[in-house]
Amino acid sequence: MERRLVLIADDDVDALKLVGLMLERQGYAVAVASSGQQAIQKALEMQPALIVLDVMMPDMDGYEVVTKLRNHPATESIPILMFTARAAVNDRVAGLQAGADDYLTKPVRPKEFAARVETLLERQAPPRDEQKRGRVIGFLGAKGGTGTSTLVINTAVELMHMHPEASAALVELQDGAAVLAYHMGLDTPTNAAPGLPTLLSKPLSYLTADRVRQAMVRHASGLRVLLASPEPAGTGIPCSRGHVRSILKYLRAESDYVLLDLPPRLDEPQREAVALCDRVILAVEPNRAGVALTETMTAALERLGIMRQKIRATLIHRAPASGTVSLSMIEQMIRLEMIAAIPPVPDLAYASLQNGRSMVEMQPQSLIAQQIRRVVQDIVED
Repeated sequence: MERRLVLIADDDVDALKLVGLMLERQGYAVAVASSGQQAIQKALEMQPALIVLDVMMPDMDGYEVVTKLRNHPATESIPILMFTARAAVNDRVAGLQAGADDYLTKPVRPKEFAARVETLLERQAPPRDEQKRGRVIGFLGAKGGTGTSTLVINTAVELMHMHPEASAALVELQDGAAVLAYHMGLDTPTNAAPGLPTLLSKPLSYLTADRVRQAMVRHASGLRVLLASPEPAGTGIPCSRGHVRSILKYLRAESDYVLLDLPPRLDEPQREAVALCDRVILAVEPNRAGVALTETMTAALERLGIMRQKIRATLIHRAPASGTVSLSMIEQMIRLEMIAAIPPVPDLAYASLQNGRSMVEMQPQSLIAQQIRRVVQDIVED
């Protein structure tokens, strides 16, 4: 049987020999690189099963190497273990944020090193239950305050009402300023009620289907929800591309639908998320600024390889119709299929937040509920 290849990148010859010997004793084939650039070239040429990477190298540091590997289609999914003498928490966080799957400090006992390597390689293999692949639907606004979270909450709850036989998960992919818990009457993430911060604080080797499941809470509708931190935006634990990829992999393997509440930006975690989406639904404010920003966001998604055919639009009216751009003009400008138009319901929205219940639960026969059903139908019937 062909041995799996591990690429080791370190400018310390003794370290290369030691790590190479440990890996060979485990039955792996070994290739070595003594610089960051050489590591990238060999990774592209050899497509190793795993990369063991030092931080401190002469031409570029390990963080830059990880970033370049993650940004190349040929190497973006290769597991990376950062193995370095730099043991500070900031160094570990920087490595994981760059996209490393795990971070291990020197010196290390051979058994621990072997266990980390085996864990990463096992994670690379598709889970047995991944034959069931649910659809991932991303909800995204071109700017903050559009009502994206309200849209995704009501869509998720109505999805469970219309299709109680389905399994669905709702993920609040935010680095703070999270609101789903308040809108849905759920406990905010703490040590007693874990959520997304619990998963982000751990190395990728920690993540399993069970641990992702344990970090979620159950809503009365049957929906499973992964809540983000209510701390101010930007102060929560940042999300890495690797964490996004792993969390969604496990969720879509056991859910019919995975709905994502995405912040109005396209940094690395969000780019990873939208790349994994089967559908992206843009929340559009029907005013000139909202329409212009939606055009810009759509163009940016297309540059990321998201085909326009995968993008839908939903109008979110937050003001009387007399102060908005006409629907026909909006459709001409953004050139997207419009699947629903959410009417302004400030009193119902206020009551929903105060009671911790979605608007479709409070008034299931309302006009807004009818429009939300159109969004659900687009998701289910595609």
